[in-house]
Amino acid sequence: MRQARSILVGLSFVWAACGGEPRSSAESQAGQQPSTEGMAMPRMQMPSLDRLPALRAYLDTLASAEPAVLALQVADHGARIEGMLAAMSQDMKAMNMTADAAWRALEDSVRADLQRIPRLSGEQLVLLMRAHAGRMRRLLQMHEAMMKM
Repeated sequence: MRQARSILVGLSFVWAACGGEPRSSAESQAGQQPSTEGMAMPRMQMPSLDRLPALRAYLDTLASAEPAVLALQVADHGARIEGMLAAMSQDMKAMNMTADAAWRALEDSVRADLQRIPRLSGEQLVLLMRAHAGRMRRLLQMHEAMMKM
């Protein structure tokens, strides 16, 4: 009841600001309930969606980086990707979604990459990082498609 009254008071101010006459409290309560048609619903917090552009740019740099540059990235890379995987999992839980077999297989491949990356150097590191960046991009695409549902 208190929330409905607050909404009615707020709508009265909006109506008055737009040139209409505000209703009295009794008229508002006796009349129809305010329509929510056309009002935007608040966006559900999706931690991973805000990170997508920056992570995609980061993956682009990894795919074209030289071995020496990649070697410097290795230390932070695992934490960055693990953070994104956790954020995507949080998004899925918030929407009561469960991962399908394709998602789990790709996520497992990404996690396996994270185990191998610190042990590699030179051309082996370059090749794995390029393949890893591709797998991560596919995972991001799958996630983004799921979140649009």
